Amino acid sequence: MRTSRMSKKDLSYYLSLRYPIEAQESEGGGYFVTHPDLDGCMAEGATLEEAVANLADSRELWIEARFVGGYSVPEPPSEEYSGRISLRMTPELHGRLARIAERRAVSLNLLLNSVLAVYAGGAEPLLDTIRELRSVVADLRADLVA
Repeated sequence: MRTSRMSKKDLSYYLSLRYPIEAQESEGGGYFVTHPDLDGCMAEGATLEEAVANLADSRELWIEARFVGGYSVPEPPSEEYSGRISLRMTPELHGRLARIAERRAVSLNLLLNSVLAVYAGGAEPLLDTIRELRSVVADLRADLVA
């Protein structure tokens, strides 16, 4: 998608931005690194430090080529997230999820967080919290019965 030359952000602005880096160790040795926000911007190196240095060169060339060609240059995502989202779903799915949460004695919010954490690969800390909460709830129930 082409952008107009009327942009107030110049090349030096884009070159100064800090983009997230993803690194993978190669099977044959060395490292492969990318900027996931800059499609196709990648590099390799024998060490992680060398790969990241090579990626800095690649990033500069990638951004300059896009900018000079009149194409948009994406900016890195903001790292400030509120922790709140609005989620729309069918009433049927909402009902199924609410019933699952009720059977497991957790809130729908906690259930959705658990499912999303498993999908995103960050489930262990959340699962520990759920286990701890269940233990606290069990203790409170025992105190009420006694």
